[in-house]
Amino acid sequence: MQESRKIKTIRNLIYAWLSQGFTITMNIIVRIIFVHILSKEYLGITGLFSNIITILSVAELGVGSAIVYGLYEPLAKNDQMHIKALMQFYKKIYTGIGIFILVAGFTLTPYISWFIKELPDIPHLQFIYLLFICNTAASYFFSYKGTLISADQKEYILKKIRMKVLFSMYIAQIIILLITKKYIAFLLVQVISTIIINIGYSLAADHMYPFLKDNYKIRLDPPQLQQIIKNTKALFCHKIGSVAVFSTDNLILSKYTGLGNVADYSNYILIQETLNGILTQLFSAMSASIGNLIAIEDKQTSLNTFWKIMFLDSWLYGNCTICFLCLAQDFIRLCFGENYLVSTNILIIIIINFYLTGIRKCVITFKDAYGLFSQNWYMPLLEAIINLLVSIGLVLKFGVIGVLIGTTISSLLVPVWSEPYILFHYGFQQTVIDYWKQYSKYLTLLIFSAIIAWYISSLIPYIPVVSFLLKGICCLFITNITFYLVLRKEQNMKYFLNLYKIFEKFTLINFK
Repeated sequence: MQESRKIKTIRNLIYAWLSQGFTITMNIIVRIIFVHILSKEYLGITGLFSNIITILSVAELGVGSAIVYGLYEPLAKNDQMHIKALMQFYKKIYTGIGIFILVAGFTLTPYISWFIKELPDIPHLQFIYLLFICNTAASYFFSYKGTLISADQKEYILKKIRMKVLFSMYIAQIIILLITKKYIAFLLVQVISTIIINIGYSLAADHMYPFLKDNYKIRLDPPQLQQIIKNTKALFCHKIGSVAVFSTDNLILSKYTGLGNVADYSNYILIQETLNGILTQLFSAMSASIGNLIAIEDKQTSLNTFWKIMFLDSWLYGNCTICFLCLAQDFIRLCFGENYLVSTNILIIIIINFYLTGIRKCVITFKDAYGLFSQNWYMPLLEAIINLLVSIGLVLKFGVIGVLIGTTISSLLVPVWSEPYILFHYGFQQTVIDYWKQYSKYLTLLIFSAIIAWYISSLIPYIPVVSFLLKGICCLFITNITFYLVLRKEQNMKYFLNLYKIFEKFTLINFK
């Protein structure tokens, strides 16, 4: 990457991690207060309704990713007319999606009891569900301009806006829980905050790109529109696959095993989403720069960058996977209590799924930056079918672990091998063998580190806070010393050790 891309990536990353750290801390505080004030069923309902909303969001079709890909080149060339045409088209599509989610969500209201094995004693259940619908629809009506800021390698601006609003939201939610104990008021604050955040994105985009406020209409050229439609069709299949694999577990658990299991599982999902959120910020910070790199540089330069990012992906997800394995039970016991723990077998499957998803981040980021959406459009559908069949087939006999195994099997049979093949064959136009060599090396280091860390952690007796800290230090030391000793002479390791010096030059003052 050129120096300007490095600077933009680092700036975005610093703000992304500041934002994520703040969000994680506040989320955990709010969740602890939540589970101690409201019943377990409220936590289960939150997980269930969130999954229903995610399924309705399949209406987004993937058009957002298609338009982001389309923005990279005109932003690099400062082609304002093309950018304006794309944003006007984007607005029409997202307004339609927001309306669809409202209508479809309201239509489902009388049938939400079908998703719950035993209805909980929660008043105004349908109204609570409608608040989830409104919260999601609101983001589609206002958020589309934020995509332009992100594609222009200025994601940090969005993070600033989001942190300011979320701080007020979390404080208000904590006060509401402590004083009123009203879940509906808790959700209303969230809906209002979503609207304010997305209006903030829109105002920031209008200020940064004044040409967006011009009233005259611009139509996309037919070839441009055809390309977006082609990519959207493929991305729609990817969207369906993603939703079926990652957003149906709570639905299946609620339907066949009850809200109690959803509540237990959702706390581990909180940990998983927290870790994913931290690392996803890294790839989000880099995605626009990678898109710019691919639009300007040759394939060999892009491939060299890919190997660096893959190394970083493997190292970071290796650390998080081992910490998740050794610390999750202590964390749940410490924050939420013994009655929210799941078995070790369930925990291991959750962690396997976490790693299989995380190690794909690098491939997906480059694959999307190349616009390789249609080459394997049918694969996510196949993954979704396998996941649902296996999960539903196993849930009655094995419960939670049966649902999670469905996700594991579908991941191994489809995306784990197909996505790298698509990227290397159509993007880099090289054999995928080198990828699997690197993958195998990093996986071997992970397994070796995990066995040692798990064994040593098991020797540490549970002492609130103390054992959590000791196990955390143990995991990080073992993982990092193993990766460093084995990989210290490789160029990728040397690159990131040198890159650390760049971080030292950037304080928060640089990014005001």
